[in-house]
Amino acid sequence: MIKQTMTVTLWILCVSVKLVCLAEPTREQLPTRPVKRDEALASIKIDGHLDEAVWAEIPWTDGFRVTEPDTLIPAALRTQVKIFYTEAGLYIGSWNEQAVDTLIERLSSRDAWLTRDRLTVTLDTSGEGLYGYWFGVNLGGSLSDGTVLPERQYGSEWDGPWRAETAQLKDGWSAEMFLPWSMMSMPDSANYTRTMGIALQRAVAHKNQTWGIPALPRTTGLFMSRLHKLVLTDVNPKQQITFYPFISTSFDGLKHEAKAKAGFDIFWRPTTNFQITSSINPDFGNVESDDIVVNLTSYETFYPEKRPFFLEGQDIFITSPRASARHGASHKSPVTLLNTRRIGSPARAPDDEDLILTRLERNQPSELLGAVKITGQTGALRYGLLSAFENETDFNGIIDEQSVNIRQTGRDFSAARMLYERSNVNGRSSIGFITTQVSHPEETAITHGVDGHYLSGSGKIEADVQGLASDIEGLQGYGIFADLAYRPSRGLKHGLALDFFDRQLQINNFGYLQRNDAKGYSYGLERQRSGLENFTSIRDNFSFSQHWNLDGLLTRSALSASKQLEFNNHTKLNMRMNFFPERYEDQDSKGNGAYKLIDRWQIALDWDSDRSKRVAFEAGIKYKQEDIGGSKLSYDAEFKFRPNDRFSASLNIKFEEGDGWLLHSIDKDFTRYNSTIWRPNFDISYFLSARQQFKIVAQWVGIKAFERDRWFLENEGDQLVAKATADADKGSRNFSISRLSFQARYRWELAPLSDLFVVYTRGSNIGSNISKRFSEQLQDAWDEALVDSLIIKLRYRMGN
Repeated sequence: MIKQTMTVTLWILCVSVKLVCLAEPTREQLPTRPVKRDEALASIKIDGHLDEAVWAEIPWTDGFRVTEPDTLIPAALRTQVKIFYTEAGLYIGSWNEQAVDTLIERLSSRDAWLTRDRLTVTLDTSGEGLYGYWFGVNLGGSLSDGTVLPERQYGSEWDGPWRAETAQLKDGWSAEMFLPWSMMSMPDSANYTRTMGIALQRAVAHKNQTWGIPALPRTTGLFMSRLHKLVLTDVNPKQQITFYPFISTSFDGLKHEAKAKAGFDIFWRPTTNFQITSSINPDFGNVESDDIVVNLTSYETFYPEKRPFFLEGQDIFITSPRASARHGASHKSPVTLLNTRRIGSPARAPDDEDLILTRLERNQPSELLGAVKITGQTGALRYGLLSAFENETDFNGIIDEQSVNIRQTGRDFSAARMLYERSNVNGRSSIGFITTQVSHPEETAITHGVDGHYLSGSGKIEADVQGLASDIEGLQGYGIFADLAYRPSRGLKHGLALDFFDRQLQINNFGYLQRNDAKGYSYGLERQRSGLENFTSIRDNFSFSQHWNLDGLLTRSALSASKQLEFNNHTKLNMRMNFFPERYEDQDSKGNGAYKLIDRWQIALDWDSDRSKRVAFEAGIKYKQEDIGGSKLSYDAEFKFRPNDRFSASLNIKFEEGDGWLLHSIDKDFTRYNSTIWRPNFDISYFLSARQQFKIVAQWVGIKAFERDRWFLENEGDQLVAKATADADKGSRNFSISRLSFQARYRWELAPLSDLFVVYTRGSNIGSNISKRFSEQLQDAWDEALVDSLIIKLRYRMGN
């Protein structure tokens, strides 16, 4: 009897203890002073399971709210987070409640943006909302990371040596992160006590929602300056030296040549606020192809940077929100004095009018001898220095029917940047200066820029202003632009952009400006409503803009409106309408004068299915009136198939057909074409594990353009005049274009920031042959390659 009583008592006690443990109270706010533990005693194995003894000592934190859509209601499921730190770094663990059949796990390459379950941490290491980092781990273990600038300028260019893993559980999933202090820039601290801001977001893919703590939706003007503050003691990262040797070998299938190359990068961080990066005998070739762009206009295409050396520590050189490729993705042209894609671009061709070079020879990339970058901080002043040096380039051409070889001296690139920042409860303000120089025996190009930034304490008013100056062998130019924003309430934003660039402003030796000789303004209104009865959210956009050249001719004018409806089943419908009033085109005549365009309309409709499903579709249609008459109808369809977490395939097809495509031909002559364009894009990926990926990407552009009629610029500033048939030049102007890019890539991440690449690339640009069918042009594009290479590259990170 006594034995049975004791058994029952022990059973009741165990159940009581278990219930107490399960009912352990959680806090709705992140801790201000997180628990500190000794690194040697913590003994954490980053595997996604929070089963080490130290985790049991750390209290949970909950209190996530829905930030996308921005209803700010409490999250429907629990997200319990634990945070502690050691002298080596910050540890974060989370248990994410969720039904197992709703979990969405999709493996991907680093920084890929997919609809899936994810935990993201944003860390303001400046402690004042001035700069920081973000780290995301997706269910399955794929990582994403980058830098963040005020107030919410996220970039995925930076990659850090941190670790994270996830694990599926019977009641959801868990995540485990370790973020080393030594990889982060942070200001000096005399007593090693630091204040950092932190925010956590959880993406719940099957709900198409994002939850956050603290709750800071994108529809507000504040983010970095409102992160939750952590007070950390005795954080003094040790000196970091990282050595990145690489070895690569390439085989050119067209020339039947093999080349080998070796070199190394060095990252030295003697203190938390100073770093030197250098590259000796660098290999700056991409292992990822650019998208195919067919650009027959007078405006240069902007390509984003993809090379790790130039992406590391690049945030200090970002002088305004307009400086990044993300600005270009929003259909606004980037403006920047520092476009590192110029480094290693086609070498400066010899200045000889009699020299004849093939297009392939003229566009050969230049080799670099080396590069160095220095970034640091002293108090409220941050700074950066960048230098890169090109090797000589040999050009093989023809002069007077004789083959010649001319060796051209390489260019030297340099840039210097300073930024003084202050932040407090009354807001944030900063002023910066940047200067660049591109040196060559034939020409030296210098630019300067001064930028200022302001954010009010309420986040309602924001301003970014930059002045520009250039000097190329005494030819001086100037410009200025300003971006102003006013957010009177959550979900409502007014934006005003002002521009002035004079005719002599030339920054494209090292920077990027789509055009000079321009002045104007644009206004935009954005409104978002969430939590409606029949819709998850509704987004409305309205904008109008006008720009003139300095002769007073209206060269850009647009009135636009769009509406995005997100339904409760997570499908989306986008509607856009644009009106382009009569204006002048002063660039596409290639210096032969401006001509007038007629009023034009453009209407587009897009539908997007629920991207969390294994099979997803996108479809769109666009009608556009052409410059001087005629129209174009475009269709866009994409099919995505993800049957499991390891395999994905997508096929995108764009088809365009029009009868009014206007192109400049020669001098003051223009031609209008009936055109047909195909743009298929195929992407397939398979993951052996979260660290090993095999990927195939294929893009093709096929164009057929048949001459419809010819036009002539008779009087500058007037509309083009149709040429009579008898006056038309002899010979057809019909043409075709066929361009192919194919890449098969295997990547194995051996360790953090250590990779083995095996990359096969094939590309072509076939000459015009209008008589061939599109299928034959595609076959020719594969058979008649301009590029056929196999590259094997090993890069390994060594250091503390």
